Amino acid sequence: MIELWNEFVEKVRDFFRRRGYLEVSTPVLLEFPNLDPNIEPVRVEVKVRGETRTMWLQTSPEYTMKKVLSRYRKHIFQIAKCFRNNEYSKLHRIEFHMLEWYRVGADYRYLIEEIKELVHSLLGFEEFQVMTVEEAFERFLSLPVPEDELELRSNMEACGYEVGEEDDWETMFHRAYVELGQKLKTEPPTFLTDFPERVSALAKVRNRTAERFEFFIKGVEIANGWTEETDPQEVRRRLEREARERNLPLDEEFVEAHTGMPECAGCSIGLDRLFMIYAGAESLDDVELFRK
Repeated sequence: MIELWNEFVEKVRDFFRRRGYLEVSTPVLLEFPNLDPNIEPVRVEVKVRGETRTMWLQTSPEYTMKKVLSRYRKHIFQIAKCFRNNEYSKLHRIEFHMLEWYRVGADYRYLIEEIKELVHSLLGFEEFQVMTVEEAFERFLSLPVPEDELELRSNMEACGYEVGEEDDWETMFHRAYVELGQKLKTEPPTFLTDFPERVSALAKVRNRTAERFEFFIKGVEIANGWTEETDPQEVRRRLEREARERNLPLDEEFVEAHTGMPECAGCSIGLDRLFMIYAGAESLDDVELFRK
């Protein structure tokens, strides 16, 4: 397994280097947490020159890589260790590897084609399908996804979903989205594109639709990418809402970095999951070099 992992990682690195990407290494320990919806950061206490300070383990290298991108304006990639609290299953770990990269001058559709090439080179897949989130919900769940919360609730109840009285739009969407992923187990590798604005993350939004995609192989979510929002005021608006709702601090330096951010697209891949498929396994338990 250790030899297979080494072979796999070298293939990934070679893929990006041949396409003009520079490999970077950024801090894992951060002064501010990543503000990712539905993801719990790991808080740690450290001592700096005798002074106790609260810091955070990264949930992804997004913030630090975008600071590098803003300064140097180069295509960059990284294989980083990331940490997410309260996550453990056959597809989740608290500590895991993430592949993240940014392409200057590109949009999310460029990344989709790049991922096709990467996955073909690693796994040999020839056939892929690309469909919008709206098309996928209609095809696999017979469920329209309106922007209105009451209408979405009504649609889900009509389709037999259990919906709690306190469930908001995002909670209901996520519940249906998880089921959608299950429906993709027997489908070819699938890109779901053009997400509703409410789940745009930091993707650029046009006509109420986020230029964002997620990629599934055998029903397993592998990649999450988008055309990057580069307007610092819009980035601030989204992050302030998340920080306020979760009572977490905001990284002002990260917001400021967007003043020099080039137009670009970025993507992350759960590298352990992709390796699991590369190794012909069905659980992260089967490919771990160190058992927790």
